[in-house]
Amino acid sequence: MNRSKALIVIACGAFMVLLSMGIRQSFGIFLQPITSDLAIGRESFSLAVAIQNIIFGLPIIGILADRYGARWIALTSALLYVVGLGLLGIVGSPTSLTLTLGVLIGVALSGTTYVVILGAVAQVVPAAKRSLAFGIITAVGSFGMFAMVPVSQQLLTAFGWRGAVTGLAVIVSGIILLVFALPSRPKATITKANAALDEEAEPMLQVLQKAWRNSSYWLLIAGFFVCGFHVAFIATHLPAFLSDSHVTGQAAALALSMIGLGNIVGSFSFG
Repeated sequence: MNRSKALIVIACGAFMVLLSMGIRQSFGIFLQPITSDLAIGRESFSLAVAIQNIIFGLPIIGILADRYGARWIALTSALLYVVGLGLLGIVGSPTSLTLTLGVLIGVALSGTTYVVILGAVAQVVPAAKRSLAFGIITAVGSFGMFAMVPVSQQLLTAFGWRGAVTGLAVIVSGIILLVFALPSRPKATITKANAALDEEAEPMLQVLQKAWRNSSYWLLIAGFFVCGFHVAFIATHLPAFLSDSHVTGQAAALALSMIGLGNIVGSFSFG
């Protein structure tokens, strides 16, 4: 694939991650209005977000993207994201909250963020440039937190939480157009050489067994655990904590945005 096409994939992939991750990191500002409206405890909202994060982190979506192609997995996930946010706007119980915010959006996130997008970029970018490309995309994803949290807060202030999540569903539908820039063919069929290698590839279970015996793999897991735990925890609970301390919603949204701004520098620098 030539350089211009690779740049298009990087640009579209980065904007997909911006929208997807930016909206995901703004869910914390909805904790108080949703729990108050549904007359439920904060633990119900937290459980839904916890399930979302578990599903988001499962390795299944990466396997499917390698088998069926990043474009189709991302397209399906984008549609689920729109449906999940749309249904979230009409929930009336903890169960429906868990099914929408937790399950549907969790699946949608796994297919519209880093695993699928970075895998697609790796197919079109030379190995020597991949670290730079990955750094750009992760930095843009962090910019999504910086940009989308204030947008979500403005929607919440103007239309209430139900109108706001419906508005976010409209915004995230933009991903549907961007997915068509991603490679449509499965990773293993990009070239004849890859196809030949695929025939000799080890079964996934054997690959995982080898990984589990590798100390570097566990160190990598530990790093992602720390990263995922503190970012998800802060993004979910910081707005409510600040509100309990009589800080305005706008100020809480700004605080989350500043975290995203710091992530931009770190993601690009280390990428």
